[in-house]
Amino acid sequence: MTTRYWALGSAACLLALVHGVPAHGQGDPPATSASASGNTVTFGGQILMRIRTGSGGFTAEQRADQVAQRLIPILSLKNLKPEDVTVTQTRKYQDATISVRGKLLVTVDKGLSQANGNNDPGDLARAWADNLRKVLPEISVQANPNDKQQ
Repeated sequence: MTTRYWALGSAACLLALVHGVPAHGQGDPPATSASASGNTVTFGGQILMRIRTGSGGFTAEQRADQVAQRLIPILSLKNLKPEDVTVTQTRKYQDATISVRGKLLVTVDKGLSQANGNNDPGDLARAWADNLRKVLPEISVQANPNDKQQ
């Protein structure tokens, strides 16, 4: 199988995983699907984060859906490692971001951190990043051993 077809097949599988679409006519979605149900972002039934407040004109539910959508390209990154998940915060009590290999996943602002029981957005971002460091490497795309262009 050529690299192009392998990559297209992998992308299709990732879309099915993220959106919980049954593959090949199966009745149930896969157990490892990323989704936003209300304001909760989950993967494979495990809660990754709860977006409890709106921001920037988006409701909490829209923000959660946005995070789930951002997972699509992140899940296609090959061989994710825990250290690929980073938290950036310029000063304590200021907004913090979680990125995966430089791709923004979520911004944690003060309102969101307080709604989740934290005073510092960095503390909440680090807690969420810890969960992501456990989950993402287990489910990311693995390099094709037949691909000689790695």
